[in-house]
Amino acid sequence: MAQLAPALQPAYDAVPNLDEILRDMLAQALAVWPQISLPADVFLGFVAERLPATQPPEEALGGLFVTDLFLACACARQDRRALEAFERDFAAEIARGVTAMAGDEIRGDDFKQEVRHKLFMGKPPAGPKIAEYSGRGSLRRWVRITARRTYIDIMRVQQRGPEILVGDEIVSERASENDPELAYVKARYSDEFRTAFTGALATLSTRQRNLMRHHFVHRLRFDEIAGIYRVHRATIARWIADARAALLERTRMILREQISVEGSELDSIMRVVTADIDVTVSRLLKRQAL
Repeated sequence: MAQLAPALQPAYDAVPNLDEILRDMLAQALAVWPQISLPADVFLGFVAERLPATQPPEEALGGLFVTDLFLACACARQDRRALEAFERDFAAEIARGVTAMAGDEIRGDDFKQEVRHKLFMGKPPAGPKIAEYSGRGSLRRWVRITARRTYIDIMRVQQRGPEILVGDEIVSERASENDPELAYVKARYSDEFRTAFTGALATLSTRQRNLMRHHFVHRLRFDEIAGIYRVHRATIARWIADARAALLERTRMILREQISVEGSELDSIMRVVTADIDVTVSRLLKRQAL
């Protein structure tokens, strides 16, 4: 009760059989993990911190994945037997989480070790990621999602080149680092570029923006997006290519109207737009509810 949020305490104090419910939860957890020594008050405090304010007490407690939560609590405390149990029963979920997204190289030992470090060590001040598990979904699914997000973070770091600010948006520097002409164009037309690209993105259909968000922000493969829309992956590839082409064409039209340029100068500007499109689309779609 001391670990509950003050606003929740009256409702849980009014549950007539709360002691019995909690004893049953402990018994269920210990029946599955008899080798793990975890003090009852520590586990129940871990549970109390995760109870939502939006559900009645019996419903909230009944909806917990109790045995998974017990293991997560013990792992967060660096219990050796709990970590061994996780390795035996859950470690395979790390590879399964990215099976559809990555090749064998990302599912190698280095990547698995990166996920393990995130789960059980973490970085200050956040600490181990496993301590964030809420118990309101299966631990297997939660581990797969964590592995997937770790993979996406790694890919973003690996694919991100040197960056500069263009107005309010961050755009890759790679396109102009060896080309003085492009560097000049980027500096000269930064505000116009930002306005044109944002305006062009806003003219895309909802489906086109969602496709680009799946592809550029969430880093989903064509076959994964195909599963969402229930079409063939070749259809997704064509839709994304069409959306990209429409985005570039509309950006070109807006720029032509804004700055009244034609010919080689407009071509130079569009070279910047084309080179930076992946990074810029990702940034815009993350920041704007277009």
